[in-house]
Amino acid sequence: MIHSMTAFSKNEEKYTWGNVTWEICSLNQRYLDIHIDLPKYLYGLSWVIRKNIKDSLIRGRVECVLHIQINKNCDSNTETVSVNKPLVNNLVLYAKWIKTLTNEGEINPIDILSWPGVITYEKNNLDNMKNNVHSELLICFKKTLDNLIQDRKREGVFLKNKIIERLHLMYSEVNKIRQYIPNVLECKRKQLLEYMKDVCVYTDPARLEQELLMIAQKIDISEEVDRLTIHIKEMHRILDENGAVGRRLDFVIQELHREANTLTSKSINSYITQLAISLKIFIEQIREQTQNIE
Repeated sequence: MIHSMTAFSKNEEKYTWGNVTWEICSLNQRYLDIHIDLPKYLYGLSWVIRKNIKDSLIRGRVECVLHIQINKNCDSNTETVSVNKPLVNNLVLYAKWIKTLTNEGEINPIDILSWPGVITYEKNNLDNMKNNVHSELLICFKKTLDNLIQDRKREGVFLKNKIIERLHLMYSEVNKIRQYIPNVLECKRKQLLEYMKDVCVYTDPARLEQELLMIAQKIDISEEVDRLTIHIKEMHRILDENGAVGRRLDFVIQELHREANTLTSKSINSYITQLAISLKIFIEQIREQTQNIE
């Protein structure tokens, strides 16, 4: 399955402690380049996120951003006051008992509340539910990453179809060139014979045929046409494989471009030159598409 390197995924989730939005953007790159943007208090998740991305993707620049909004009741600047009611009840009972014995004093609520252990203060921060928050954040991240991978697959199918269309057009142009090669060679042979007659130069027929054969070998493009056909078939074979094939496609495209350039330089016929130029255009279009393939 061909995967594209360009995709975008966004996932939003609401939890009891706040709202979360993960965004993952993937762009074309020669190697895997990961950038993670997290709040400072969640830096501990970076290595887990990086490992998940490395296990799932092979090439591309991946930018991962977390937007998080904590509910007010979980604000790290607030505190919850807790009263130990059983202790307060016991203190009041003992205070009343002491009053009946001494018949003096009043029960002061402030004194009761000031007794050690009656009131406790607890910060409402994410540290108190760290494990739960991290688990929910990672689940949300994995959903976002899975969506990104699906987008890369869909885009990969589109790119593959576009490349195959260009390869079919290239194959058609190569066949036209192959069929026209005998005409070009025969035309060149006649031109040389006519030139010899015009200049009235006597030449041994055997020697003349030998010279014509050498010239025909220099201008013959059959080898380039054969190699173009082989490279086109190799492109089809690679596109049918699984995994990361982008670098291999890049290499074959370089070979296609080299053969097309040689074909253009050796061409002595305007028709073949036009076909060779069309080939170079198709190759360049394929190159643009493969730059986005993983």
